[in-house]
Amino acid sequence: MSDTPAPQSGAVDNLYTATFAAYGRRRLAYYNDRKTLLPKLLQKDVLMYAARGVRDSDGFIDAAFSAHESSSEETMWGHAWQEAISKISTNTVGGGDLRTERDGTLWIIQVKTGVEQNSAAEAQDLRLLKTKLRNERDHHPGRHGVKAMLGIVRGAARSEWRQYRATSEANKDIDDFQYQYLVGSAFLSWISTEFDANTLMGHLTSVANDIEDARRGCLESLKLQLRADLAEAGLGLDIGSVLALQQRSTATQ
Repeated sequence: MSDTPAPQSGAVDNLYTATFAAYGRRRLAYYNDRKTLLPKLLQKDVLMYAARGVRDSDGFIDAAFSAHESSSEETMWGHAWQEAISKISTNTVGGGDLRTERDGTLWIIQVKTGVEQNSAAEAQDLRLLKTKLRNERDHHPGRHGVKAMLGIVRGAARSEWRQYRATSEANKDIDDFQYQYLVGSAFLSWISTEFDANTLMGHLTSVANDIEDARRGCLESLKLQLRADLAEAGLGLDIGSVLALQQRSTATQ
């Protein structure tokens, strides 16, 4: 890994601005890709939304779009954070994970933006970390000291070693896997970032308006598209008609 020092604070803002501007462009591309979104939304569980109280096609779009959008947003936001951290942290490179050299130890780090993670997702993250550690040791047998870390950007500061205890057969492959668990300021301080949330908020303002407009336009376009598809199929605008359209679509695939 390079010994190039991390950028000084004067350059940090520029790196963040560029990184999160790229995030903004990816979000705009997502909202502008409207033709492919409706088929994806119609793969959602219409009955679940009906049970929630959704009554019509517009309500379905609001609910299904929010769920699909959230998943996409979290993924892109996580990539933006990882890219920013890799640019300002000494001896750190990004990719599918972060890798940083500290006192002769190579740390392979899975970065998450928040602690809101279910047990299945956590197990998968740890499985990926274990695989990467094993590959690193297999490919570089002379290297000593390769460790794993789950680094979480947002949350109450926490720093501890953890050992995974499998409670199901599906996760027996990662039973006893050990990793460093760092959250919030404990992680940001360890990774040597100079990230300031208030400064970032100022940078995001420049792209937020464009994203807001694109999101609003996308939502309205999807509602109009679904209404048109329902009318063409001779169906109404109630949630039962949305279910019928979904069933017809599935039958023709």
